[in-house]
Amino acid sequence: MSHTVMALMRIRAWPSTMVIWFDSSVKAIKYPSKSSNECESMHVLVTGGAGFLGSSLVEALVESGHEVTVLDNCWRGRRENLKAIEHDIVFIEGDACQASSYERIHDPDRIDIVYHLAAINGTKWFHEEARMVMDVNLNSTLASLQFAEKHNARYVFTSSPEAYGESEIMPLGGDESSIFPAASQHQRHAYGASKYLGEVAVHHAVRHGLDARIVRPFNGYGPRLLGDEYGQVVSMMMKSALDEGVLIVHGDGHQTRSLTHVDDLVRGIQQAGELEDLSGMSFNLGSEREITMLELAQQISRLVHQETGTLPELVFEQGYPGDSKRRTPHLDTARETLEWNAEISLEQGLLQSLRSML
Repeated sequence: MSHTVMALMRIRAWPSTMVIWFDSSVKAIKYPSKSSNECESMHVLVTGGAGFLGSSLVEALVESGHEVTVLDNCWRGRRENLKAIEHDIVFIEGDACQASSYERIHDPDRIDIVYHLAAINGTKWFHEEARMVMDVNLNSTLASLQFAEKHNARYVFTSSPEAYGESEIMPLGGDESSIFPAASQHQRHAYGASKYLGEVAVHHAVRHGLDARIVRPFNGYGPRLLGDEYGQVVSMMMKSALDEGVLIVHGDGHQTRSLTHVDDLVRGIQQAGELEDLSGMSFNLGSEREITMLELAQQISRLVHQETGTLPELVFEQGYPGDSKRRTPHLDTARETLEWNAEISLEQGLLQSLRSML
């Protein structure tokens, strides 16, 4: 059993107390990395590769000439997201939380990089299914980490700015501490806390020699983003506007987000995996432009009217407990190390997203 899995107990039984322990007697071991930019092609595993962000990453990896294996249980991800490249990848329908799923990978020692994206996201899930969110997000991270350690593969963990909890230090994502309120207040931080613990597990693996990196995408949007009630804000607004003629704004609409197009996020995630000498580093990937949710709704309303001739009605509903008032990324590390900036304008990205839904 790997040091990381020994260090952090699985929580499927949901005991009332989650026990975390570290074995300080184990010395760090530095393993030589199999990954190199000098290689024309690498063997890559993407967990959650049929999802919104994962499928776009898989497409980019295939276009770059890499051999890609996708692991996804298709609970939220969809095989049709990979239709254009289905003959260029190996697809395994399985649970990323289960070690048995990884045993189905052909010649696992050939895997150079693991991109771990499998997770449950969506604000309604955080409140309604908090234990399931924690279960899937944490245990899929532990299982994929164990696989990477066993087969000496580089590891890229897709975390979230939610891992900082309710920190009010902006721009978000430097070395500030994560802040979480009392668990009795609300369940929103089931997601953020699971990502925080995932980062703890990754850094523990790094201390024991694994080449691992962390990326934190800020409010991704674009084609394929689910727009149902358990989806994310941009697609939810668009779907509601198109299907019902209504644009719902939660709360007063003054909360801000840094919306980032999926293509920009994929470029940063891929870079974080392929560049050398980044072990233990974390990268925030997000747009510098902040927009309030009211401004977003108004902009989507104008686009829907432009594209369909129908002007949606703006409706205000109660906000979600624990919803961040502001979220904008600290980007110095991504700029300096990955030479990364978000390049797709919000206007361009929203129009593309809307047209993909028509």
